[in-house]
Amino acid sequence: MSQLDLIRAAAEDVASARVLLRERTEALEAIVQTALEHGATKAQVAEASGPSLADFTEPGDTPHVLAAA
Repeated sequence: MSQLDLIRAAAEDVASARVLLRERTEALEAIVQTALEHGATKAQVAEASGPSLADFTEPGDTPHVLAAA
């Protein structure tokens, strides 16, 4: 396999991973929103989610599902 074939394969893998990550992130956000609507606090959600929501925000930003609550 040439280096260009390796690049193409890796690019396809990354594209697939991005789609999967977007789907999983949307699912997590829906679960978080439901938890907030059912009485969970932002602090409880943050503790339960660990670093997963923080990984996709800039330092100092609040994940939008937590900001909206």
